[in-house]
Parts: sequence; C-alpha cells; structure tokens
Amino acid sequence: MNKGYSVVVTSTESGGTKYFFISKKWLRIIAASVFVVVIILSYIVINYSRVYYQALETVILKRRNAEIEKEFAKLQEIKENLERTEMHNKRLKVMLGIEETPSEVEPDLDTVSYDYSSKMEMISTNEGNIPSLLPTTGRISRSFSPQHNGIDIAAARFSPVVSAASGIVKATGWDSIFGNYVIIDHTVNYSTFYGHLNSVDVQANDRVAGGKVIGTIGSTGKSTSPHLHYEVRFHEKPVDPVGYLPFLLNFKENL
Repeated sequence: MNKGYSVVVTSTESGGTKYFFISKKWLRIIAASVFVVVIILSYIVINYSRVYYQALETVILKRRNAEIEKEFAKLQEIKENLERTEMHNKRLKVMLGIEETPSEVEPDLDTVSYDYSSKMEMISTNEGNIPSLLPTTGRISRSFSPQHNGIDIAAARFSPVVSAASGIVKATGWDSIFGNYVIIDHTVNYSTFYGHLNSVDVQANDRVAGGKVIGTIGSTGKSTSPHLHYEVRFHEKPVDPVGYLPFLLNFKENL
C-alpha cells in the first residue's frame, strides 16, 4: 500500500465528498517546486529593488548636478558683475583724477634693448644690496600710498626690467592680479617685487647683480596697459621706492 496523505473535500450544497490521495513522493516534489519558485521570486524582487534604487539615486544625482550648475552659473554671473563694477569704478577714478591709469606706450622695437641695463650696471657697483636703482625707464604713473604698496612705471612693452640691487631670486610665478612676477631678496631687511611682466628671465635661487635684466615690461594680470608694478619691502612691509633712488638721480644729473 502506498504511503501518503488523503485530502477530503466536502461540498456543503450537495453533501458529496471527494477524496484526493497524494503520495509522500509527490508531496516532496510539490514542496521543492514551491521552495524554488519562492527563491526565484525573492531573487527577482531583490534585484528589481536594487535596480530601482540605483535609478532613483541617479535621478537624485542629476537633479543635484542641475542645481549645482545653476548655482555655479549664478556665481559666474556675480563674478562678471563684480569685474564690470570694478572696471567701472576704475574708470570713474580716472575721470575724477583719483587714480591715474598707466598710459599706453608703443614700443620702438619688438625685442629687448639692453642699453638701459648696461647704464644701470655702471652705477650699481657701490650701492651694496640696498634697492636704489629704478628698475626700468618710463613715467611713474601711480605713486606709493597706503592703498598702493608700490609705484607703477608706464613703459614700452618688451622694455627690460632690471634688479634694483644685487640679491637672490626668492620666487617667480604668476598671480591673478600682478600676472608674471619676480621677488628678489637683497638683505635680511630688504626685498623687491616686480609685477605685470611680459617675460621672466630668471629662476628661483638665481644670484643677480644690481642692474641685471630679470624680465621685460608687459601687461599681464589685471592691467590696462604695459607697465611695471614695483615694490620695495623693508622687514616684509612695503615702503616708498622713490625714497631709495638717489643713485639714479645723481646718475641722471651727470649725463
């Protein structure tokens, strides 16, 4: 006799009764099939949930990126407005005579002339390391003030810029305001800064003599025309460079 289970089904309407016999073998097969189906369905549900979550995360990231792009566009607009405002303020200052913009000076040559640097070397032998040479020929278009840490010298593009005294090049590089620049240490007390250069002809740690060409006049950084921004620093604090030019003044008087 086969071993198994009988299932009795009774109808409440007709009163009839039906019997179903399920052997243990088939019961095991049915149970195993149900278990496999449950496992497959669980796997499908879990994978669908993962895919759905990744898709939802992608949508959220896209929205965040769109918001970031909008914020960045706003910041760019603010930056452009600030730059326009700054340029407008500069023009107003020029119109009111508060600040003089260096005038455009057309160069006679497209290459560097070393006549000026050779003259500077003639008078730099006895000055030691004090920055007493005017670093380029030109017109001082803006003087030293509490709001302006140096002097601006309007000069022809590509004109030579020389070291104001002997020393060691501390640094060269590029700045968003002063463009190409050179910093020279002369003594433990003095250093000089040269900004808006078109080219830089020295490197950090180079030893330079007073009157040696270190670069050329340019208009790099925030500049409206070719000129040199020149600073003298005493104990790292800016001082008026004009107070250190007696050697140049004496030289001009003897020409």
